[in-house]
Amino acid sequence: MYRWFNGVFLFAFLALAPTVLRAQDREVRGVVSRSDNSEPISDAYVGLVGVAGRFTTRTNGVGRFTITIPAGQQRLAVRAIGLLKKEVPVGPQENDLTIILNPDVFKIEELVVTGQATGTERRAAATSTAIVSGEDITGTPAGSIDRALQGKIAGANIQTNSGAPGGGVQVAIRGSNTITGASDPLIVVDGVIISNASLPTGLFTATRSGAATGTGPFQDDQANRLVDLNPADIASIEILKSAAASSTYGSKAANGVVLITTRRGRSGRTKVNVTQRLGVAELLRGPGTRVFDTTAAFSVFSSLDKDVIRSFEVNGVLPTYDHLKEIAGSKPLSYETLADVSGGNDNTKFFLSGSVKQDNGIIVRTGAGRQTLRTNLDQKIADKLTLNFSNSFSRTVTETGFTNNDNSGAGLTYAIAYIPGFIPLTPVNGVFPQPAITYLGANPLQTEALMINTETVTRYIGGATLRWQALTSSINSLQIVGSAGADFFSQDAQVVAPPDLYWQASRATPGVATQSNGTSRQLNWNINAINDYSPAGNSWRSSTSLGAQYEDRFLSQNRVTASGLIPGQTHIDQAAVLGGQFQNDITERTFAGYAQEELYFFKERLNLNAGLRAERSSVFGNSDKFYLYPKVSARYTFPGLLGNGSEVKLRAAYGQTGNQPLFGQKFTVLRGGVNIGGNVGTTVGAASGSPDIRPERKREVEGGVDATFWHGRGSLQVTVYRNTESDLLLPRTPAPSLGYSQVFLNGGSQRNVGQEVFLGVTPVQSRDFTWIFETSFTRNRNKVLSLPFPGFRPVGAGFGLAFGEFFIEPGKPAQQIIGQTGINPDGTFIVSTIGDAAPDFKWSFGNNLSYKNLTLYALWDWQYGGWAQNQTLSLYDCNQLAPDGNTPEGQARADACLSTGLATPFVQRTTFLKLREVNLGYQLPKKVVKTLFGGAETVRLSLAARNLLIFTNYFGYDPESSNFGQQAIVRNIDLGPYPPSRTFFFNIAVGF
Repeated sequence: MYRWFNGVFLFAFLALAPTVLRAQDREVRGVVSRSDNSEPISDAYVGLVGVAGRFTTRTNGVGRFTITIPAGQQRLAVRAIGLLKKEVPVGPQENDLTIILNPDVFKIEELVVTGQATGTERRAAATSTAIVSGEDITGTPAGSIDRALQGKIAGANIQTNSGAPGGGVQVAIRGSNTITGASDPLIVVDGVIISNASLPTGLFTATRSGAATGTGPFQDDQANRLVDLNPADIASIEILKSAAASSTYGSKAANGVVLITTRRGRSGRTKVNVTQRLGVAELLRGPGTRVFDTTAAFSVFSSLDKDVIRSFEVNGVLPTYDHLKEIAGSKPLSYETLADVSGGNDNTKFFLSGSVKQDNGIIVRTGAGRQTLRTNLDQKIADKLTLNFSNSFSRTVTETGFTNNDNSGAGLTYAIAYIPGFIPLTPVNGVFPQPAITYLGANPLQTEALMINTETVTRYIGGATLRWQALTSSINSLQIVGSAGADFFSQDAQVVAPPDLYWQASRATPGVATQSNGTSRQLNWNINAINDYSPAGNSWRSSTSLGAQYEDRFLSQNRVTASGLIPGQTHIDQAAVLGGQFQNDITERTFAGYAQEELYFFKERLNLNAGLRAERSSVFGNSDKFYLYPKVSARYTFPGLLGNGSEVKLRAAYGQTGNQPLFGQKFTVLRGGVNIGGNVGTTVGAASGSPDIRPERKREVEGGVDATFWHGRGSLQVTVYRNTESDLLLPRTPAPSLGYSQVFLNGGSQRNVGQEVFLGVTPVQSRDFTWIFETSFTRNRNKVLSLPFPGFRPVGAGFGLAFGEFFIEPGKPAQQIIGQTGINPDGTFIVSTIGDAAPDFKWSFGNNLSYKNLTLYALWDWQYGGWAQNQTLSLYDCNQLAPDGNTPEGQARADACLSTGLATPFVQRTTFLKLREVNLGYQLPKKVVKTLFGGAETVRLSLAARNLLIFTNYFGYDPESSNFGQQAIVRNIDLGPYPPSRTFFFNIAVGF
C-alpha cells in the first residue's frame, strides 16, 4: 500500500507540476491603447500564445507592460474587456511593442462560463451564450434589470406582468421548461446564487381575488427581487441558455442561468462618474370610453330609472368622462442620481458606487424607489494569491396600487369597466360621489386616494473569492479557487383598505388591514481546482477542473389580516376582527461535486468538453441520493473560411439539468388554528407530500454555426435545439379515503424545439460616422408528449370555458387555451383549442448610429402570434361599455358574454410591434467641458424614451400583461392590470 501511494503521488505530481528549463529568456516591453480614442488600456492581459500560466502579465494604469518570454520568434495574445483580442508576432530582436486594440462591438471576445470556475472566449465556446453589456442595460433607464433586457436576447421571452413601477417580470428561456414547477431562471451575481423570490404583499386580502381557488397570492403583481440591483453597477450579463452550459448548476438550472458580473476597479488614477436623470411618465394605451346618448343609455341600463340617467346630462347631452385618464392620467416627475468612484494600482483595485432612484407611477400613490451602495475590492495578497470582495446593500420601496383581478370593488382598472362614461367620479367640495352604476359600490378615484399597498425590502448581497496560483511552469498551471457568498433580504408589506371606502361600507366589519413579512437567507460556497496543461510544441492542451459546492436556502413568510378598522387607523391592532393568519418556512440544503475536462487540438481549432455534476438535496424524496447531470460539447473553428479576418465555428452540445420539487411536494403541510372539539388543533393540509419525489429532468441537444467576418465588423450566430423535460411534477387526485384532495407525483414529459438567430453588422465605420445594426430572432414550439392521465386544468387556468382556459393534454402545446367555440344541435357546447399563448416568433431590431459626438440608438421589438385570455375585454363587453359597443362587432361580443357563452371573442392574438427604446446622446467637446465644468473630463447629455410606441390590434392595456405573475403555464391572462406607460428621461453624465 505504501509503495502504491507513493506511486500515485509521484504520478500526480508529475502530471500537475512538470518543469521545463529554458535558457536565454528575454524581456519585452510595450504599450496597449484603444483604436477609437487612443486611450491607454489598463489591466489588459498579455500572454504567450499556447502556453499556460508562466508567460503572462497585465498592463499598468497607463497601458504599459513588461513580460519575460523565451528567446526566438514568439507570439503574444493581448486582450481587454470590451475589445477584440489581437495576436502580435514578436521577432527575435524585437523588444518594444505598440499594440492597438479595436472595440469588440458584438462581444466576440467576452469570457463566457464553461464550468463552476472556468471560462473561455465566446468565439471559442461550444455552446450558445448571450451576453449583454452594462452600457446596453443603462442606456435607456428601466425600472429593473430584467425589463432592460427585453428585446436583447435571442431565445428569451421577457414579459412585464403589468405597467406598474417595480411590477413583476417573467423571463422564459427557450420556452416553458416545466408545467407546475418553478419557472424563473437561476440568478448568480459575482458568483453568489441569489434569491429572485416574488412575495405577495397581501393585496388579495382586500380584492378577494382567487378566493375560490386559492390563487390570490399569485395575483398581487409582486415584484421580482432583481429590482433591488442597481443596473449602473452591472459590467455584463451572461445568459446560459443550453442545458450543456447550465448543467454546472444541476437541479436549479432547467430554466436557464443568468450570470451578472458587476463593475470593478482598474489600475490607474482614480475616476469619478456622476449621473443625474429626470423623467416623466404618461399613459401609453388602454380601453377607450363608449359614448352614450340617452337612447343607448336607457337600453343598456334599463334597470335604472330614466330620471336618474337624465340627471347626468350637461346642457341636455350625456357627457363622456375618460375614467381611465382620471385614474391613470398623472404625469409624475421621476429622478435618479448615480455616482461611482474607481481606481487602484497593481496590488489593490476598488469600485464604490451609490444610487438614489424614484420612479413615480401614472396612478397617484404608486411608484418604486431604490437606494443602493456597493463596494467591490480586489486585493493582491501575495505574488500568487488574490482576494476579491463584492458587497452591496439596497433598500427598495414599491407601491403598485390596487389593480388586477378583483371580487370586492377594490380594483381600479376592474371597477372602471363597470362605470359608464357619463357618470362623474371626481370629488365635489372634497367629497367623492358614489356612482349610480358601478361594481359593488366602488368609486375608483376614492379608492386611489385612500389605498395603501406598500412593500419595503432591505437587502445585502456579499461574496468573496480567493485565488491561489499553486503551481506554475512553462507547460503547467494549477489554480485553487474558493468562493463564498450570502444573500439576505427582509420584506415588510402593508395593505390597507380604509372603512371610508364605499365598497367596504356594506361589509359587516368594514376596513381591512394586512401586514406581511418575509425573510430570505441564502448561503453558498464552492471550492475548485483547475489544472491547465500544454506540453512542449503546443500541439494540444487541456484544462481539468474538480470542485464541490454547498447551498443553504431559507425563506420565511407570515401574514396577518384584520378587519373592522377604526376610521383613520391603519394598523392591524386597531381592527376589531382578525380575519386570517399565514406562516410558511422553507429550508433547502444542497451539496454537489463536479468534474470537467476540456481538450484543445490543432492550434485550438478543435475543442472537446465533458463534465459531470453529482448532486443531492434535502428537497429530493431521498435526500441521500446523488442525481447526475452530465454534459458534452464540441466545436471546430475554420479560420479565414469567409475571407481574411473571418472565422466560422461549428458547435454541438448535449447536457442535462433539473428542476427541484417545490415546498409541500415532499412533506405534507399542516394546517393550524382548527377547532377540534372546542379546542384549537392542527390537521393535515389538503395536499399530501410525496416521499419518493424527485427533480424534473431536462435533456437537451443543441447545435449551431457561428461566423465572424469583415475583421470583426460582422457576427452571425445560428442555433437549433431540442429539449425534453421528463419526470414532470404533476398534481394527482388520490382516493377520497386517504383524506387528501391532491398529491404531486413525477410523471409525463414535454418537448421544446426552437431556433435562435443573431446577426450584427457594422455597415459603416469611418472616423466620423459609424452605423451598428443588430437583430435577433427567436422561435420555440412546445408539445406535451405524455401524461399519466388524459389531461388536467392547472390551478388558475382561467375564468371558465366561456372566456377561455388553459388545459394540459398530450399532443398539444403546454400553453394551449381552450374554450367554448360553438354549439351542437342538441344545445351542448363545442369545446376546442383556440390558440397557444406562446408566440410564433419574436424578432428585434437595434440600430446604433454615431456621428462625431452625436449618437442615436433605437430598439424595435416584434412579436408575432401568441394568444391571451383578454378578461379586460370580457368585462367591457359583458357590461356593454366597449368603445364599439354600439356597432355590430361590439354587440356580437356582448352577445357572446350575455347570451351565447362563446369564448372566441375573448381569446385574442398578442401580435405587436413596440419601439422599446430610443436614446439620443451628445458628448460635449473637451474644450466646452473644460470651460463650463472646470475639472471634469467628459460630459454627456442624452434624451431617452422607453415604450415610446406600440402597434397592435390587441384590445385593452398591454398584450404582454399577465395577471397571475410568476407561473410556468398560467400566463397571458389580462384582467384589469396596471396600465402601461411610456417614459421620458433627460440624463447628464459627468466624468472626472
